[in-house]
Order: sequence, then C-alpha cells, then structure tokens
Amino acid sequence: MNSLWTMLDILRLRRGPQDLPPDIGTLIFWLGVALVTGMAVGIPMYGTGQALVLNVLDLVVLYMFIAVVLRMGGVPDRWLQTFTAMAGTGALLGLLMALLMLIDAPTDPEEVSTGALLALLTLVGWLLLVFGHILQQALELGSRFIGMLIALGYVVVSSVITQVALGAL
Repeated sequence: MNSLWTMLDILRLRRGPQDLPPDIGTLIFWLGVALVTGMAVGIPMYGTGQALVLNVLDLVVLYMFIAVVLRMGGVPDRWLQTFTAMAGTGALLGLLMALLMLIDAPTDPEEVSTGALLALLTLVGWLLLVFGHILQQALELGSRFIGMLIALGYVVVSSVITQVALGAL
C-alpha cells in the first residue's frame, strides 16, 4: 500500500522511480494492477482472449524497451524500479481511462464523443509526461523533454507491435 502513495506522487511528478521499493513483490503487485486495468480497457474492444494477449505483450514490450534504454544509458541495474514505476503509473492512468469509458460509453462502438476524445488525448499526453519524468530520473537526463521523446519512442514501438499482433490474432 505504501507504493500507492509513491506511485501517485510519481504521477504528480513529485517523486521518481528511485523512490519505489526495489523488490519483486512491489513489481508483481503493479504488474497485476496493470493487467487488470488493461483488461478493463481491452475487453470491450477486443474480447477477453485478445485483450489478455495484447496486455501481456504490451508489458513484455515495456520491459524490453526499458532494458534496452537503460543499458544504452549505462544504468541497467535500474530496471526494477523503472519498470515498476512505468507499469504502475500506466496502470493508474489505464484505470482512469476505464472509468472514463464507463462514464461516457457510446451506444455505437464506432462513435466517440468529443469530450471523451479530448479526455483520452489528455491522458495520453499525461502518460508521455509521466513516462518522460520516470525516464529522466532513471537515466539522469538533464531534460524531461528528452525523457518524453524516449517515452514517445516506446509508445510508437508498442503501437506498431500491438497492430502487428492484432493482425496475427
């Protein structure tokens, strides 16, 4: 429960991944939260089986992306807290997305209201800002903007892999 407050502070850009406990139990907890929230968002769009595959795939891509970026940055030992922070903050923002979908659920799946679209875009922007903050802290970058560019790289890579996986499923 202690890591929840830290995760909320990371979402508010007040703390970094180094403030999370460096243990596997905390990581497993946040991976579980990420899977549950990912399923809540994914099941209405893809069904249970595809949503599960896509969520697990996304977490694997996140791990691999973090491992590569941290290795390139010369700090591979920071993977545990960085992965925990990114999975946890992504899960909390995913929870907000799931709640938004419940509140403003369209009657036609092909329609999305302007308000919901703006809220989703805001959440994606916040995700990039938070991931950029986490990467800035983990890589000891001088600029959060560079962290955000790296985070945007993750979003692009993850989206491409997800689209390829959807085509294969």
